[in-house]
Formats: sequence, structure tokens, C-alpha cells
Amino acid sequence: MTWCAPVRRILMACVCTSAFVNCVGDKGVAPATRPAAETLGTIVVSPLNAIMAVGETLSVTPIGKSLGGTAMLQFDSVQYRLENVTDTAHVSISAAGVVTARSETPINGPVLLTVIAFKDDLAAADQAIIQVVDAVFPNPTLSLQPVPPDSARMAWGDSKTLTPIIQNTTGGFVNSPTLRLEYGPSGDSLKMQCYVPSISATATLTRQQLRRSSCGQNGNAGTVSLNQIHAFTKGTAWVHAHVTVFGIVLHDSVLYTMTNPYSTGVDVGTSYVLSASQVDRSSVFVAPGGTVYFFNDFTPSLGTSITFILDHPEDALPTDPPATDGGTEGNVTNILGYGYSTRKFVTPGVYHWTATVSGGIPPYTGATVTGIITVE
Repeated sequence: MTWCAPVRRILMACVCTSAFVNCVGDKGVAPATRPAAETLGTIVVSPLNAIMAVGETLSVTPIGKSLGGTAMLQFDSVQYRLENVTDTAHVSISAAGVVTARSETPINGPVLLTVIAFKDDLAAADQAIIQVVDAVFPNPTLSLQPVPPDSARMAWGDSKTLTPIIQNTTGGFVNSPTLRLEYGPSGDSLKMQCYVPSISATATLTRQQLRRSSCGQNGNAGTVSLNQIHAFTKGTAWVHAHVTVFGIVLHDSVLYTMTNPYSTGVDVGTSYVLSASQVDRSSVFVAPGGTVYFFNDFTPSLGTSITFILDHPEDALPTDPPATDGGTEGNVTNILGYGYSTRKFVTPGVYHWTATVSGGIPPYTGATVTGIITVE
């Protein structure tokens, strides 16, 4: 046995004669670490989404992944639980995870089936989304493609609700399929916000312990619902839908392109005009063909007007509908308090502007502010 002499009891630190022994307190020895390849990390349920007809059965199983990235298929036990008690009217679940469809689920109200796997005193959870319809139809297909006039483009910072279509060629269809969407490899899940299941606590596990997710997270992003995506940044990302329909596994995917916003604003006013370094929006980004709003944020009672001079006014084009104040194209002139004018920028590039305040009272009268519009 190796004995440790306490150095500073309040910190419970110790100096050991062996460099290979970890000490806790005066005598306690830290438990041996478990190899990452044998330590439960996360699980995913299979199937993640399911469409069932009344009377059908379906097995839902967890597939684990260790902290080392290896697959884990054997667990000490698995618990199946409905998040909403009213869902017992729509499905029943056996202890082995066999789901039996009992009655149709309401539109946009699928069954949320939480699966908790236990392995070596560790637990991980995931959630399957199950929709019940009245009857089976043959040869179902799945489409996640945008329905015109929608497209597979969106601005970063925006959210979008997708419309999955499950149907066949003879008129069978699923009314309003509700799915958990997934993202492609190579970091796509860091470009898009995932749906994070709402999993309630158990007697021994908190919601935080059960809510482990590899989804992209961003402090400025709101919570996304089923069928929704939220873009974090520019670039491209694959959005996938996997669903088992009447026992048939279906998949479709769309490559989304995330651009700069299609509209943005340049603001000059009481809080912005004194120093260019204090202008919160002195440097803005917009997608080619996007609209820039030029605002006079001074209260009208100050009697100011603002003129924005562009280094390339020929690229500031009319919008549809065209601006009613400050001219329709080129430089923006004489915008009164709380007024604005719009310009469309089609050609990629960096555009500099200078705003000058006229009228009003010191220190605003004659003040100038500069900024940048980047079109890309």
C-alpha cells in the first residue's frame, strides 16, 4: 500500500511516493479509468422516424457509440418511455421495444418515444418520432426537395420549415409528415442547428444528463422544431431525412447553400454618429441581388437629414418596389428622421459609404460617419 501525507488538507491534495497512484483526500484512491472504447458515449435510435398504420408493429432499438467512436450494440438494460402520457392512446410499447400502432396521431402531434440505454452505470438517451395513420398504402416514396417557389438557398441566421412529401403514384399520401432532420458528415452539423429532443428526467437522471447531443449549437440560434433547419454560417450543408414508412426505409437529401442575408441595414443616428468605431452596423454583408436599407435613426424632433455618398453609386440599383425617399438609385440623399431608402446591390464587391448629417443641433450637425457594404 502507498501512503500519502496531506500537504494542504483544505485542498485535499497529496504527495505520493509513487507517480502512478492518484490520491483523493487523505487515503482515498480514485477509481480506475475505463477505456474510451468501452465507455458509453451516445446512442441513436433506429428508426429515427417512423410512419405506421393502425395495427402495425415496429421494433425500435438503440445503437450506441463509445467515447472512442466504436459501435456498441449490447447494453445492460434499455428503457422505453413515452414523453406524453396521452400517447398511450396511439401506441403501446413492449419491454423489448416493440411498438404497436393503436390509433391515428393528430396533425403535427407525433408520438415522442424516448429510449434510454444503460451500460456499466452510464446512461444515454435518444428519441424516435412516430406518426400513426389509418391505413397502409403501397410503394411509398419520400421527397425532401423544396417546393417552388421555395429553393435550396437560405441566409445564415435564418430558419426554415421544410415540407417532406410521402406519397405514391396512385393517390396515397401521408398528411403533414413530421420528421427529425439530420445533416451530412464533415462538419455539416456545425453549420446547421439540429432538433434537440426534449427528454424528461428520471428518478436518478437529470434532463441535462440525458440531453447529450452532437448537434450544432450556437448562442444566437433559437430552438428548432421538427421539420426545421437553422443556418449558422455561409457555405453548404446536406440535409437528410430518413424515415421508415410501413416497414420500408426511405431516404432523401438536399444540398442547401447558405448565403449572406438578402437584406440588411445601415443605421446612422444618435447612438451611431459620433464615432465610426462605435457604429454597430458600419460594416454589413449582403448576398448579391440583396437589398440594403439606409436609415436615419434620429428622432424627427431633432430636424436632421442624412445623405449617404457611395464610392460606386452606379452599383446601387433600384429595388422592387423602388424607394420613395432619398432617390431611387445611386447615392441616398436627404433622409429625414426615422426615414429610410433602399438600394439593390447585384455586383459582388466592397462598397464604402460616407454619411453626413445636416440640420439638427450640435454635436450632430455636420457630423460624418463612414462604413462598408460587402456584397458576396
